[in-house]
Amino acid sequence: MAFLDIILFAVIAAFLGYRLWLILGTHDVDKPIRKRESKEDEVVIPVRARTVSSKAKTEASVEEEQPKSIDEDRFLQGATLAFREIVEAYAAGNTIVLKKLLEIPLLETFEDMINKRKKARKTLEVDISRITKAEIIDKREEKGTAYVTVRFVSEQCLVTRDSKGKVLEGDPDRYSEVTDIWTFSRPIKSTNPNWKLVATQVPEV
Repeated sequence: MAFLDIILFAVIAAFLGYRLWLILGTHDVDKPIRKRESKEDEVVIPVRARTVSSKAKTEASVEEEQPKSIDEDRFLQGATLAFREIVEAYAAGNTIVLKKLLEIPLLETFEDMINKRKKARKTLEVDISRITKAEIIDKREEKGTAYVTVRFVSEQCLVTRDSKGKVLEGDPDRYSEVTDIWTFSRPIKSTNPNWKLVATQVPEV
């Protein structure tokens, strides 16, 4: 009877040992063992980075130096937000916001126009009802800088008033379709993902 008990315990021990081996097993030193909690939880993150050959490093550095294509949909979303913010900041004379979104030469032009408006004691009111279209019409790279030109079509109400609030230009009850062409730029190797406005123009009729 005792002999049978010994055999039974041996079988149980062997079975448990086999199950333990299946759970722990052998694994790469770079891949820590962890319990899978769900089907999506299958990716094991290495504890340390694998050694990269000099050839791979060279290829990676070359890829980093090459300009990356932009996500046009995402870019246009950001450009549309910037368009509204810049127009409203210009009307309000908010140079703090403009400094964040404009390159210096264009910023100086905007500041000069704002100062002239203030000296004339005029105010500008802008209400953008909606932006009906935003499309990229040109992309180029020049001397390490990427440029993207966008055509914006919007419905705006523009009103200029004097110091007493009298309307000098525009109609506060009338919205007009306005087309603007803006060019944004960003250094290709910059770690800053933000683009800045460098030029504006009115399309030729």
